[in-house]
Amino acid sequence: MTWITYTIYILVPVLLAIPFGTYVSKVMAGKKNLLTKIMTPLDRKLSKCFHFDDKMDWKKYAQSVLSFSFVSFLVLVLILKYQNLLPGNPQQFPGLSWSLAFNTAISFVTNTNWQSYSGELTLSNLSQSLGLTVQNFASAGVGIAVLYALIRGLVGHQRKDLGNFWQDLTKSIMYILLPLSILVATILIWTGVPQSTAGFTTATLPDKVAVSSNGTLILGAKVNNKTNRVTLDGKTVKGAKVANKESLPIFPQASQVAIKLLGTNGGGVLGANSAHPYENPTPISNLVEFTAMMLLPMSLIFAFGKSIGRPKEGWMLFAVMVFLFGIGLVVTGMSESRGVHVSGIGPITMEGKESRLGVPTSAIWAVGTTATSTGATNAMLDSFSPLGALLPMMLMQSGEVVFGGVGSGMYGMLGFVILTVFIASLMVGRTPEYLGKKIGPSEMRMAVLACLATPFSILVGSGIIAAWPKLVTLLTNSGPHGFSEFLYAFSSAGGNNGSSFGGFNANVPILNIALGLVMLAARFIPIIAVLNIGQHMATQRLTAESSGTLKTTNVTFAILLIIVILIIGVLSFFPALSLGPIADFLK
Repeated sequence: MTWITYTIYILVPVLLAIPFGTYVSKVMAGKKNLLTKIMTPLDRKLSKCFHFDDKMDWKKYAQSVLSFSFVSFLVLVLILKYQNLLPGNPQQFPGLSWSLAFNTAISFVTNTNWQSYSGELTLSNLSQSLGLTVQNFASAGVGIAVLYALIRGLVGHQRKDLGNFWQDLTKSIMYILLPLSILVATILIWTGVPQSTAGFTTATLPDKVAVSSNGTLILGAKVNNKTNRVTLDGKTVKGAKVANKESLPIFPQASQVAIKLLGTNGGGVLGANSAHPYENPTPISNLVEFTAMMLLPMSLIFAFGKSIGRPKEGWMLFAVMVFLFGIGLVVTGMSESRGVHVSGIGPITMEGKESRLGVPTSAIWAVGTTATSTGATNAMLDSFSPLGALLPMMLMQSGEVVFGGVGSGMYGMLGFVILTVFIASLMVGRTPEYLGKKIGPSEMRMAVLACLATPFSILVGSGIIAAWPKLVTLLTNSGPHGFSEFLYAFSSAGGNNGSSFGGFNANVPILNIALGLVMLAARFIPIIAVLNIGQHMATQRLTAESSGTLKTTNVTFAILLIIVILIIGVLSFFPALSLGPIADFLK
């Protein structure tokens, strides 16, 4: 049954991604597509108003990306900081602290969506919808735009520009993200995900329940309906309270859940994220949400092959990603199926997992959300076995290349491809070429910069904070497991992921700032590097293939690419992983 579940969860998004990749390639090339008649009038008006026909070289393109992201950051910071002064706040939440507003704004602008707070207890409806949901569209659109700027550079012939950022951003949102979000949100509403601005709604429970002084439900406690006496294992629980009403968070969730998954963002309305029954009520909704998470990262691989006129290149990259994804799934799935051994009790498999979902769907979700840099979670990763937590952490540390985020996964992978081509060509004494373009020193420097940005940001950022004496007071666990909490947080930030291991209190000023800076570096350094590569490649002439041209679609190249990814993207973290999940497994 487990492998049937895994097969369904993998096949459904793949079968949808292949035709959707063709659609994406048509949209970004400006060709006729399914939505042309509907969107063309608005597209033309926007083009005239904002001069979308103006061509940009890599510097102008990068400036547009950075300026758009900076303005988005400023607007979001102000919304979050002063949400108490704005409408759409029926909960009357206060504004966020400057450090938390700084961290949250950077998180959503960089497509990371790391959240050091519980959304339903912190953010107003306006902050959730106008602030965060808008950025879910914008940050994903930026990723697609940058990818296609690089693609134009790879296929261009003595070209001086990479297109127009504003046109690429508009197309990615209007033709791809928005229609898909409407469709997925509608399906989620059908499965039971709320879409309302009611805020908290009080419901009367059929039976009384026992809660602690801070309002937490006391599991297993019994309540005497006449005397309201609370007992647990036959003993009276002192300080316990009796309640027959529950406050239910009813927010505009379906709309945000749809784009948080489609855009590989991950930040949810509720603190429990996709483990909460209101964001993910049934096994059907779980499959829909997982498919939404995987759809665009997979589609862009096939879109890349279509856009460069070489589908085999896309299939080769897809095979590499599936292989690495499969390793993560096999190890995580087998580890979680065996559970965690507890002395005197035996193996426990359901700790931290939802009973309505089960172990297999929790395991494949954990792998999928870290492979795609989505960050949405449907289980508590802190409760996973050491090996079950190790592989998701390694997928984030790999450089966001196993499917990766929308757009960012593909241009990150292309950085590794260029690096592999250069290394392989030197090994066999050939001139480094990719897609008929020579790879020179400038392209190599930028490729190395793009590939090392993630490990550098994570290791330097976490290394500095690890020296902070008060760090241990923010950890729930001690020893290797506590170190895993800390390392996972920085891996999540540097991997543009946003998922939380759990048990780590990151909402303190120094960590809000440190994690924010790691997110910035890991997001924008690769963007600048790949745009520079695109410009250098665009200005070259196409070189005809010969018998001496290195083949980049065969098994040999795929193996070399996997090796380079593992050496640079994973082994860089081996010392750190040895202190965390590996030591936790061996103890």
